[in-house]
Amino acid sequence: MESTQNETKTRQVYSYIRDRIFQGSYEVGSALPSTRDLGKELGVSRALIVGVYEQLTAEGYLEGRQGSGTFVKDIGTSRPLPLFSEDLRAANQPASHADSEQLHSIDFRPSFPSLEHVPLTKWKRAAMDVYHDAPSSAYGYQEDMAGCLQLRQAIHQHLLSIKGLFCKPSQIIVTAGATQAFSLLSKLLVKPNGSVAMEDPTATFIHDIFASTGARILPVPVDEHGLCADRLPTQEQPQCIFVTPSHQFPFGSIMSISRRLQLLDYVRSTGSYIIEDDYDSEFRYGGMPVRALQELDAERVIYVGTFSKNLFPSLRLGYIVAPQELINPIVQLKRKADMQCPTLTQLTLARFINEGHLERHILKMKRIYGKRRAHLISVLTDTFRDKVQISGDAAGLHLIATWPGKNADHLTAIQLEEHCIKIYPAERYTICKDQYNESLIMGFGNVTESQITEGVQTLAQFI
Repeated sequence: MESTQNETKTRQVYSYIRDRIFQGSYEVGSALPSTRDLGKELGVSRALIVGVYEQLTAEGYLEGRQGSGTFVKDIGTSRPLPLFSEDLRAANQPASHADSEQLHSIDFRPSFPSLEHVPLTKWKRAAMDVYHDAPSSAYGYQEDMAGCLQLRQAIHQHLLSIKGLFCKPSQIIVTAGATQAFSLLSKLLVKPNGSVAMEDPTATFIHDIFASTGARILPVPVDEHGLCADRLPTQEQPQCIFVTPSHQFPFGSIMSISRRLQLLDYVRSTGSYIIEDDYDSEFRYGGMPVRALQELDAERVIYVGTFSKNLFPSLRLGYIVAPQELINPIVQLKRKADMQCPTLTQLTLARFINEGHLERHILKMKRIYGKRRAHLISVLTDTFRDKVQISGDAAGLHLIATWPGKNADHLTAIQLEEHCIKIYPAERYTICKDQYNESLIMGFGNVTESQITEGVQTLAQFI
């Protein structure tokens, strides 16, 4: 530990001196403080300063003059360098009051899981078993850029068990979260000057990914039955259509079977593909999870899933279930993007799934999220009575709270953030603006019941 601390201090002193050379605090030709004096000033040993001076001399920043000391060399540029370090004397200062408040804020972020319930003990045990059992080849590059076969087989079984979704492991491509999946699909499917139809409202990052290709975004409204299939574009044919049929984000509706069939008829006639985002539908609070749209047409529907909601976001593993004709093109794009997702993490997740931990964790979290959901509904109705309308709460990790005739817009969000409460106006997720200024998307996944009570009571002062 002491060695690590000394290495960290060495890097800090190195950056401290180099920053000041670039800033001009140590001018060209000027003598640096003696190693003993600078060591006392910064609270480190003289030997450490000697080592840093030698390093900076070797890199051409300084020069030593026999009997005279150490001087700043002319490095031939006055271009400023971004600061790499703060003053060493401030490095160990406690977090500011603002930072402390940020850490203790109550965040109603939608579709965000409980971080306090991450199954760390079981995950670490699975990881240790993988590191113990993994062959030496696991530490090299993967031969199959679609991902570890063990994980793809585990995902196949998981989808069959949880969703009743039939596919082959060969159709599954492991990605760095759902975000990379959508990025790869946007590059593959959207042609120059093309267009993408998507639900409105939708997740902002989805809109941004597809808009970054230069595609025209064609918004399609949603209602209590999901995407309004009769409002799909007729003047032009989009290359793909983005939907969340099992649990619409953010309004929580389920796409009816008649609209699913209507949507499938549309893509068959236009040659488009459907991108089905199934981000949190395992957490359904009455009945079974809704069946995937993909099972109705495995050749026109590209299914995307993630482990960010049912495990933890920093895992950064998701997957695509691709139609047969798209498997190789997606894998080739994946190869160009990043070669592969971390092999040992994939193997750990595969073992975690195969040992039944994921399914048991989902069942446990359904109970916890169900209690938080019920508590949020209870506190909202007790606080606002008949002035609030609640919807979109049948599944997932958030609900919709609407106050007819009242504003729940970004200004309200700014005011509440000053009181360390984070809320998410529905208007934030819209493509066509000024439709949902009375609604908030309120997540309950990563807030405790006491935080829910405090947050809603504070919210009542502003709505």
